[in-house]
Amino acid sequence: MHFVSGGAFQGKRKWVNAHYSFTHTSYSWYCAYENMFPLPHDETAAVVVLEGIEHWIREYFFPYTDDEKEAIRSYMCAWKQWEQAGERTVVWIGCDIGQGIVPIDAHERAWRDMVGWTYQQLASICNRVDYVWCGINERIK
Repeated sequence: MHFVSGGAFQGKRKWVNAHYSFTHTSYSWYCAYENMFPLPHDETAAVVVLEGIEHWIREYFFPYTDDEKEAIRSYMCAWKQWEQAGERTVVWIGCDIGQGIVPIDAHERAWRDMVGWTYQQLASICNRVDYVWCGINERIK
């Protein structure tokens, strides 16, 4: 699996498109800003992109308890198993929403904490992690 993060509007989507050369590869692209992420069992593409992790968490996992953490972890593991079952790749794209700013609102703080926790989980289970800024990637792992 591959995790790509970076600030808003910093070229993550464009970089992933270029990196995976989607003109020559079968792929599916899911954007949480438009629809909920699918379950892996119905997917047949060689590359699956799941974009908008932070939005997905905000919309589907409130109130951000341990039960929600377990649901997120199970979902990520299901995609990891799907990827390992064949020659496939799952690419997770998440916007860096923190940048060290701590909101006053408790809900906003809890959401940022959950997003940070999720990104840590992804970074630990993904084979590759990139940070994209101004359209340029920095490979972290």
